[in-house]
Amino acid sequence: MRRNFLFGSKLRLFREWSKLIGFSKAVKLFFSAGNFLSFGSVLVILLETIFFATVLPGCQGLTFADETKGELKLVFAGENTTKAVVREFPDSNSFSLSIKSSTGTIIYNGRYGERPPDLELEAGSYDVNIYSRLFTTPEFDADCYSDSKTVVIQPGKVYLLSLACKQSNAGLRLSFTPEFKSRFANYKPEIVDTKGMIEYPYGETRFAYLNPGNISVRLKEILPVASTDTAEVISISNRVVTARDMLTINLQANPEDSTVSKSGIVIDTTANWTFEYIVVGGGGDGLTKESAFTVGQLAQNIGAKGVWVTGYIVGDLTSSRINFVAPFASVSNIAIATSPTIRDRTKCASVAIPTGTLRDLLNLNTNPANLGRKVYLKGTIVATYFGLTGFNSLTEAQF
Repeated sequence: MRRNFLFGSKLRLFREWSKLIGFSKAVKLFFSAGNFLSFGSVLVILLETIFFATVLPGCQGLTFADETKGELKLVFAGENTTKAVVREFPDSNSFSLSIKSSTGTIIYNGRYGERPPDLELEAGSYDVNIYSRLFTTPEFDADCYSDSKTVVIQPGKVYLLSLACKQSNAGLRLSFTPEFKSRFANYKPEIVDTKGMIEYPYGETRFAYLNPGNISVRLKEILPVASTDTAEVISISNRVVTARDMLTINLQANPEDSTVSKSGIVIDTTANWTFEYIVVGGGGDGLTKESAFTVGQLAQNIGAKGVWVTGYIVGDLTSSRINFVAPFASVSNIAIATSPTIRDRTKCASVAIPTGTLRDLLNLNTNPANLGRKVYLKGTIVATYFGLTGFNSLTEAQF
């Protein structure tokens, strides 16, 4: 009887290792730990492992008829990827672990590395939470990894729970050109999320970690210590971030705009919107018609979807040239520029016009009077259309 019990324990241990590190590695680890079994025993382990993995895929653990409680075993599977940056994963033993029953009873609350080796639990539902740190308000060097699962323990069964911790907050890093720092020397950058605010000094290079949701970047005027004036606040960027986003925003001053009351976002998009280039002064952020991108901002915004752009209709185009004067042959495209008098193809952007109402409204073939008119368009910025940075998937247009 004792021998059978030891064999069953070793079998369960072997199956856990197999799930965590793979069968071949589990074999090496199993025998290196001094588990010397006969060939017949190894064959039985192999056959039973295959049986449980293939015949009973829905089973959460092994059944022991003589047990009245269930057992919870935890396996840590760290997840260190983000949308932009790969960093060393924290020591999982230092993570905080809590296990609570459905009735609110706390079964365990402490470090993951100090948890009991065997968690025998009464049958029922349990909430398991694990996190690398407490995170509330914006903070530097505070990437947070966490996981939360609910398990149902059944009598006589072992539940093997894999904890896959992923980054649960977002990171934002700002960089500034020398011109920007010189022009806004009397302002301090700030980042605000849904739970608080953090200052981002000009000399800072680290990521500030934020709560997922709405965030904003702004400049706040630095007033003399005894001043009772209200500090001027310049809004730079407002956007939504999700968990695991790692965003870098590069700020530069627009040399052609001497005011500080305007701001514009120029986005250099990767698949995950990782980097943003923001020019303060001139242009818009593309989020509304009133803050539409200019034609000059499109090249730095390739991939942006559902954004507004504004420009003047200067002609229609082919793959090699723009027709700046009537008659116009195309009904499927137009060219726009920052000024109605521009005649340089390299300073224009192409626009694909879909069939239907928008084509009837915009095309120069049937609407030659549109030439020179300022237009607002909503759609997707593409790298090339007829050889130019373009605008496609058009959904709205207004004069």
